[in-house]
Amino acid sequence: MIARRGWIVFAVLIVGLVLAVVLEMSIGPMAVPIRKIIPDTFAYLMGQGEHNTDALVVGAIRWPRLIVALLVGAGLAVCGTVLQAVFKNPMSDPGVIGVSSGGALGAVLTIRLGIGAASVWTTPIGAFVVGLAVVMAIYRLSTVGRRTNLYALLLAGVAMSSLCSSVITALLDLAPLQVMQQMLFWLFGGLDGSNWSEVLLLAIVDAICITVFALIAWSYDIMLTGEEHAQGVGVPVQRMKQVTLGLCALLVGVCVSTTGVISFVGLIVPHVLRHFLGSKHRVLIPAAALGGGILLALSDLVARTIFAPVELSVGIVTSFLGAPFFLYLLFQRQRKWQRG
Repeated sequence: MIARRGWIVFAVLIVGLVLAVVLEMSIGPMAVPIRKIIPDTFAYLMGQGEHNTDALVVGAIRWPRLIVALLVGAGLAVCGTVLQAVFKNPMSDPGVIGVSSGGALGAVLTIRLGIGAASVWTTPIGAFVVGLAVVMAIYRLSTVGRRTNLYALLLAGVAMSSLCSSVITALLDLAPLQVMQQMLFWLFGGLDGSNWSEVLLLAIVDAICITVFALIAWSYDIMLTGEEHAQGVGVPVQRMKQVTLGLCALLVGVCVSTTGVISFVGLIVPHVLRHFLGSKHRVLIPAAALGGGILLALSDLVARTIFAPVELSVGIVTSFLGAPFFLYLLFQRQRKWQRG
């Protein structure tokens, strides 16, 4: 059962979700009154978008952008949650251990090779394949005798991220101007241009990956007590690590291929929610999905409005939030080391 505190947290998250949806849908270069959101949505669904500008804005632009933000935020936050459990480190994050940079390299490669526009699946597949290769390389470098060294994992993640960034920079230098502009979109992270095809792809991958994570949530609880204890009670630790890394590579790869690199969502949300909800992952995983979606939707709202009519990339906003938070975590861990 969820404790009373947990119900309060979920109630706050649901209120935050409703607020994020209303603000994202109503605020923009063309303001849409709150009372018109639902009627305009139905008008768009009934095929009246060609004759109704408000319906076109709401149905073809605002809703896809909002839903992509919610799905990407949910995916990144859940990945951060399970990675922090598997590696027993609150600083584990899809960006910190190289998953995001690997996915970005895969997406950029598909654009540079001219195959990114061939199908809605091409760029996500490229991002997944390269992201998975990077993740497995990091895993192999940090694992000796079926034991993963957490500090080696983080160092290998930083090194592989730097290598991926170097390759991306080289590809940018060698690319024609138009192709370079397309590649820069993925590097900065943005939600402009979101469409219903991306919503469908993200919804399918989110549903599959998050469902699997929820089904094996019990194993993450046990793994937090230590790998030896987890193996002693029958948890296949190495298999769980491989499944988790593979699914995270898939989920982050698809997210990166649709919105570009968006950092720190998977670091901030799980850490904050764990403070209120504890470490029961059957509760923490759905809460992280809600919290990640809310954070990214509100970050996108800030990106669109803070310097209007100029629009920032949402990745810049999340980096401004996440970098100080990451330094705070480092400071807290340093204090614990000094005391310990």
